[in-house]
Amino acid sequence: MLESSVMATPESRPHLTIRPAREADALALREIFNEAVEDGLVTFEATPRPLEEQQRLIAAAEQDSRHPILVAEVRNWTCGMAALEPHDAHRALHDLAEVEIFVRRSFRSYGLGRQLMRAVQAEAARLGFRKLIGRVLADSQDTLRLCQATGWRVVGRHERHARHNDRLRDVVVVEFLVPPVSTAE
Repeated sequence: MLESSVMATPESRPHLTIRPAREADALALREIFNEAVEDGLVTFEATPRPLEEQQRLIAAAEQDSRHPILVAEVRNWTCGMAALEPHDAHRALHDLAEVEIFVRRSFRSYGLGRQLMRAVQAEAARLGFRKLIGRVLADSQDTLRLCQATGWRVVGRHERHARHNDRLRDVVVVEFLVPPVSTAE
C-alpha cells in the first residue's frame, strides 16, 4: 500500500492512503470521473460514465496487474484516482503506459494530484515501465502545471485533435521517463 499526506499543518494533516481500486469503489470513482467530464478540462470524454462501465474498468484492472487503478482516500473518503493504461498493442511498446488522474472537485488545490502522480510513477517503476505518456487538453493549465511539477516534459502538440462537445481542441503530448528501479542492496 502506498501512503502519503495531504497538504496541511503537521498537527492537522489528514492521512492519505493510496491503494488499488476494488469493486466497492465503483460508485465513488464514477462520481469523480463524471465531475471531470462536466468540467471539460481533463478528459476527452463528453458523456458521463455509467456505473456498469466503471465496474468493468475496475474488474479489468484487478485482472491485469500491469495496468492498475489506484484510489486515494482521506479518512475513508474517496477523493481521487489514477490509472496506468496500455499505450499501444505493439509488442515493442509493451513497456509504455498512459496515465489518467482525476481528483474530486472538493479536494483539488491541496496537492492530491501531485501525490497521485508520484504514486503512479512509483508503481510504473515497480512494474517495469520505461516511459509514461499523457495527452492533455491544451487549455487544461492545471494539468500541465501538475505534469511540469512532477517531472514530465512536453514533447508535442496536436492541433484540432480531440473532438469534445462539437468542438475540436488542441492536445499537448507529455511524457515521463521512468527511472529504473535500483537493484543495489
